[in-house]
Amino acid sequence: MKGLFRCLFHLSTVARILPTVASCLLLAACGVAPVEPPSVSKLPRVIGEHSQARGYARIIQTAPDSFTTQTGSRLFRKTGSPDIDLVGAIHIAQADYYQRLQKRLDQSDLVLFEGVTARKSDGTPTGGENKGAYKRLADSLGLVVQNSGIDYGRKSFRRCDLSLEEMVALLDQEIAQGGVKGTAAADAKKEFAGIKSMLSGKSLLTNLVIGLVGTSPLLREHVLLMTVSSGLGNSEEKELSPRLRQLILQDRNQHVAGELRKLLSSGKSHRRISIFFGAAHLPDLERRLRTMGYSPVGGPTWNSAITTHPYSAGIPQEEVREAFGE
Repeated sequence: MKGLFRCLFHLSTVARILPTVASCLLLAACGVAPVEPPSVSKLPRVIGEHSQARGYARIIQTAPDSFTTQTGSRLFRKTGSPDIDLVGAIHIAQADYYQRLQKRLDQSDLVLFEGVTARKSDGTPTGGENKGAYKRLADSLGLVVQNSGIDYGRKSFRRCDLSLEEMVALLDQEIAQGGVKGTAAADAKKEFAGIKSMLSGKSLLTNLVIGLVGTSPLLREHVLLMTVSSGLGNSEEKELSPRLRQLILQDRNQHVAGELRKLLSSGKSHRRISIFFGAAHLPDLERRLRTMGYSPVGGPTWNSAITTHPYSAGIPQEEVREAFGE
């Protein structure tokens, strides 16, 4: 179920354009002329940062008709301790993006990576949940999923995340306490179940939308544009309740920070440890590292993940400007 939560926003973004699908397909059938991009005085230019991943996810324009989502990685250092490398990821992207991330991860002798899984009766991970809808979305957009782009079989890779059972148990504890907190946890639990159902590939609406995306170059570029531009405002915050956002981000980050502290105090020799999580996790993880006495070594390194060329596909200037809030 790796990438479950960031994938939610991509799928909900696709679903929101369902009313425009028919018109897009009709236009595509008739043929759509490319649009002349507006002139830009200076390129490349940073359009903005993703609201939930400031410092670790941004959008840049590299050419009149090229808009790209980038994720950042940043190295942290503390005297007498292993270097810690925060490596941000987006969970569907272009294949060469994952190749660049793999090279960086291979510089560490230990990689702690995210991956929410269910547990077998003996406590071992099941290997994840059905990613049918997730994989089909990537295929429709000409992208690849993270678990295909990254080699998780490396000896240095270690899953470091809460299991599904542990996440539900956190909510159940609060539900048992009752009150306002218990009510919020109960609502989050229902919401959590709905997310899992949607991403399991059983949602007829999701499957319909994803299937239509692959039938039209214009529709595909519309979805790419929305995927690249997503997160500039607070739209992602509105997708999830506060308690579920806390579970997805802060609670899992707390688990990672706890495991890291155990490693650092164990006396085991590590030269460099990577924490490989979705970019939205990294601002909070950076804060936790700083409280442990770590400081950044320079600024972030940026990697291009997804690029869209809306004007070549015939998307009007006003739609592109609206997508980027300009």
